[in-house]
Amino acid sequence: MNNEEFKTDTEKRLDERSDCKGIIKWSYFNQSNYFSGELLNFSQQGFYFETSAAIKTGATILIQLTKFFPENLSSDDKELLRNVCIGEVKHCNEILKNDSTCYGVGIKYICQH
Repeated sequence: MNNEEFKTDTEKRLDERSDCKGIIKWSYFNQSNYFSGELLNFSQQGFYFETSAAIKTGATILIQLTKFFPENLSSDDKELLRNVCIGEVKHCNEILKNDSTCYGVGIKYICQH
């Protein structure tokens, strides 16, 4: 066994995450049906959002930032956030929030614009 197997998800990350708040819309790549989501943090390599629809791990999705609330972010942090990107779903976990089910989704950037 190697040490990678014992690391938490946080320890495996290459970049530090910045907490934020934003609204996104996403769709499976090359499809026109969009879903909404709430952006909660990001890094140079990807981001985390919550949405009402489950997404398949490994899926490629198109994400567009539609509204962003930049309070408490440095100028450097703001530079890292992408308005439009293509990402791979690294994880999608069902969570209970405010007595309803939503999904926490981790994305790794594939292509950035």
